[in-house]
Amino acid sequence: MQIRAIFLLFLILFSNDVFSQKSRWINYTDFKNITSIASDPATNNIYCSSKGGLFVFDYTAGTVLKEYTNLNGLVNNDITSLAIDNNRKLWIGATDGSISVLNLGDNTWKYIYDIKNSSESNKIVNFIYPAGNFIFIATGYGIHKVSAVNYTFIDAPYYRLGNFPINTSVYSLAADNNILYAATKAGVAYVNYLTSNLNDPLSWSNYNIAPMNTDVKTIETFDNKIFAGSLTGFSYFNGTDWFPYPNAAVSNANTKFIHSIQDRLFFISEQRIFSANRNDLSVLTEFPGSYSYTVLGDYRHKEIIPGISDNGILYNNMFIYPNSPFTNIFNQVTIDSDNNVWGASGLVYGGFYKFDGNLWENYNISTHPQIGNSNWFQKIVSGNGNVWALGFGGGPTLINGNSITNFNPSNTILPGISNDPNFCVPNGGAYDNAGVFWLSFFQSNNGSSLYSYLGGFDWFAYPNPSIITSATLSEMAVDSYNTKWIVSGGTRSGVYFFNENNTLTNISDDVFGFYDNSELGADITNVYDVIVDKNNEVWIATNNGVFIINNPLGAVQNPTQKPPAYKLGIISGNLRVPFTENCICISNDILNDKWIGTETNGVFHLSSDGSTLIEQFNISNSPMLSNQIKTIAVSNKSGRAYFGSNNGLSSLSTDAIEPVADFDEIISSPNPYVIPSDVNLKIDGLIENSTIKIISVSGVVITEFDSPGGKIATWNGRNSSNELIPTGIYIIVAFNKDGSKVGKGKVAVVRK
Repeated sequence: MQIRAIFLLFLILFSNDVFSQKSRWINYTDFKNITSIASDPATNNIYCSSKGGLFVFDYTAGTVLKEYTNLNGLVNNDITSLAIDNNRKLWIGATDGSISVLNLGDNTWKYIYDIKNSSESNKIVNFIYPAGNFIFIATGYGIHKVSAVNYTFIDAPYYRLGNFPINTSVYSLAADNNILYAATKAGVAYVNYLTSNLNDPLSWSNYNIAPMNTDVKTIETFDNKIFAGSLTGFSYFNGTDWFPYPNAAVSNANTKFIHSIQDRLFFISEQRIFSANRNDLSVLTEFPGSYSYTVLGDYRHKEIIPGISDNGILYNNMFIYPNSPFTNIFNQVTIDSDNNVWGASGLVYGGFYKFDGNLWENYNISTHPQIGNSNWFQKIVSGNGNVWALGFGGGPTLINGNSITNFNPSNTILPGISNDPNFCVPNGGAYDNAGVFWLSFFQSNNGSSLYSYLGGFDWFAYPNPSIITSATLSEMAVDSYNTKWIVSGGTRSGVYFFNENNTLTNISDDVFGFYDNSELGADITNVYDVIVDKNNEVWIATNNGVFIINNPLGAVQNPTQKPPAYKLGIISGNLRVPFTENCICISNDILNDKWIGTETNGVFHLSSDGSTLIEQFNISNSPMLSNQIKTIAVSNKSGRAYFGSNNGLSSLSTDAIEPVADFDEIISSPNPYVIPSDVNLKIDGLIENSTIKIISVSGVVITEFDSPGGKIATWNGRNSSNELIPTGIYIIVAFNKDGSKVGKGKVAVVRK
């Protein structure tokens, strides 16, 4: 009763406090690449799967109602097949073999991990087909039969379908008059699924005469016939014999998907959709528009709904999909001065993207022709209020607000490559301490792979010294002495450093040098990334750990007697253990903590000196989208860390937020703070390098500690003797070193 009264008092005192916190994670994926469509027979809802998750579309309202990812229901976002059974349960198959089942009546989830956790080598779920109380699942190694009632697997997997090779991939399924038909890599297999032993290969019949002899991708029942499509043709089976489709224009074409609606048969042939009436299959009606169609669905078995590889579903001549990045590929990420997140796809067709915190804007030559003559953008960097999107072939593009300017060999002195003087390949960039932008090149046909931007369309070229004559330059970082540290690959792998000696256009006094892979370590074959941290140390990410140069000035003072780079080690127990991960990218936050992305083990968050592992994230212990992390950027303004991968962009909330200039009110959360707790109290609103005191209402100092340096500090509810404190109201006082700035707040503590 006493505790309840205290809570009521706290509710009055702290009516604006937040009692619960949102998840630390947000994932951003591409919903436009449609892989399957299912229509709910009881509502107007159309369920659309993609390589980035699932979304629900209201067909009558024409609006997207909801999105599902691995943060709110799915096991895996890369979905391959959808099917709704007789009990309005939506079965969702994914590339990793996982099956998520959503009950559309009560919105509850069930999960089937048998395929995902199996020892099979090709676990992909290619197709899900409901048949009465059974669900047939086509996989990369055969067919499973599952109870739609209790989700148990019936029989062993059907590995051998007639005389087809064991573990033949099955791409699609259909049934007619109790006969199950399977479209497979080796042809068509079929069996009576009610009366036959499906585990007996002799129960199955096969058809594998060209063009149905390989890669039969789709199969459908229509008008008491079976229609099948392969990469090289379109045929049908009347129950006795197989025939080519009765129209020569499509009978030998790539038939991607077949779907029937009432008395019409629809199919995707090459890039076009055709339909025919059951009375005369030879007469084709072409669906308007030619896009990269992938699948076909329908609304209540009345209206056709096409799915497209890069534009969602087609509805009333409109493309429908949730706002999302153009692709799932994030080759590099940067955060501009307005806290917008920018991503470069690294794909020939992908362009680059911008996220303002609410909406994604996708940049390509169709939407923004000013970006240049190509959509191939490998890298993107920001600084000084600008963003530079580096076109691989199209040259660098400068974005300043709404102004977009592309630079290339036709309007500047920037280089092409040896076999194409107009193919311009910038590959890294950074701003120096004087606000000058520097650009490195993957290849150059004029002997200069490093340039500085002088404004307008003027650039200055720095001739390559012999140490990097045929090297490929990429990622770049600048230290406080204005030395450029540049990742080098190709004929000479390592780190190139360059200092123009404060004379931007005078090459006679330039200083440069090189750290070869062998100077880092005998087992170093690749350098992937480089940063300069807040202590002016150079951190180098390699295929075998991270190396640190803690005296970069020494390198330019005497390039022939460079300071050594030492290998990062993490303290475990009382031992320093070398960090040996294959490190693809590295970043640091406002607190100078290090974030390291790896090839196979996700992200490592280390202390500022790298000696302590603070946390590690991978797909096993977090909603992170991939264990292969290609790029990392951390926002100083929001504290969100962004991890780019081939499966999308993951973001994680952290406490690494830049401090405020002056104290306002110190806000604590959760408030009331119930202890003991697995969650520390968050103290928000601090200036740089604050000292914090927790004081009782009677004026007794409970504990005192320093903030990490940013806007937020944390406290575990214990006093200076490491004891949990009693229930009560406590004052939080924060101040700078000389006491000239002071901030105050309060927190209610409830001890259970």
